[in-house]
Amino acid sequence: MEKLIYANTETSADMLYFAKMNIPDAVFAFTLRGKKCAILSPLEIGRARKESDFDKICAANGEPLETLLEIFSDLGINQVEVPRDFPAGIFLRLKNLGLKIKVCEGEFFPERGIKSAAEAAEIRKANDAASAAFERVFSIFKESKIEKNFLKWRGNFLTSEILKFEIESACLARGADSKYTIAACGDQACDPHCEGFGKISANKLCVFDIFPRLKSSGYFGDMTRTFLKGEPSGAQIKLVETVQKAQKKAMQKIRAGARANAAHNAVLSFFEKNGYKTEFDGKSWSGFFHSTGHGLGLEVHEEPRLGRAKNILKEGEVVTVEPGLYYKGVGGCRIEDNVLVRQNGFDLLSNFHYEWVVK
Repeated sequence: MEKLIYANTETSADMLYFAKMNIPDAVFAFTLRGKKCAILSPLEIGRARKESDFDKICAANGEPLETLLEIFSDLGINQVEVPRDFPAGIFLRLKNLGLKIKVCEGEFFPERGIKSAAEAAEIRKANDAASAAFERVFSIFKESKIEKNFLKWRGNFLTSEILKFEIESACLARGADSKYTIAACGDQACDPHCEGFGKISANKLCVFDIFPRLKSSGYFGDMTRTFLKGEPSGAQIKLVETVQKAQKKAMQKIRAGARANAAHNAVLSFFEKNGYKTEFDGKSWSGFFHSTGHGLGLEVHEEPRLGRAKNILKEGEVVTVEPGLYYKGVGGCRIEDNVLVRQNGFDLLSNFHYEWVVK
């Protein structure tokens, strides 16, 4: 059965994977007897012939939908498979015009999950941008002075907003966008997806989650580090050291053929044995209440998941490993790296030190 997509490459990782070029507006792309095809406007045809992975490019003869149906009619194609996020309006129009449509229940391109050496290199390159941003944060913390329990940098109080600007600038300088960066201090970091706001406190744990996307290829990196400027308490030291050890235990479970939940279960067990319980008080969670990791590639969150899922890890998959602990009053800590699953373990695709106390 032929596959059909209607999307742009900014919002559809499947289209970007299929086209291998940036297409800002939604277009029809499809398989045709083993070939990759697309219906494009004159604005895109010349560029697509040079840059894309398409074997055949058709110019729209009037409305692209009509051109698509003409092509299918000429070749006797009356049934296609579409992804789960296929636009409902286009779906209904095609169906009403007589095309039989099957919605794919799983991943539209399951082969996307297995990364080639070139794809793994792109993820490593994206993480190099994240590492440069962490280096920028670390240097800013070093340059900062403590005044009235807050950090001052270059004469002004240091804020999450300033740090996010510096992080995103460092990523841009290396050819990557870094949207929705997390720079959360103190109890803000106990909400793991809080992006952070306001002044940065001294002696507080600060979580930085940076996930740059390369402008050239669309591949993501995804790293997290936790820093503190000043003097940590005993509770903070124990919290960070426990998360660091938990990440190592999780990584020991990563290999082709292992169950995806093995790393997660190892983290849960280790935290419990060390007295870190996960609880819900009716308003918010504390402890460890997210998965240990997720797949990474043309989407920042994709399959497989390192949570409760029992699927088997495959060689060539890329996953994040990011245990964390969150307790208001003590703070939050998360440490995240990316690994390429191998037959007997993994290759690390991210690289930045784990020094967290900045004097």
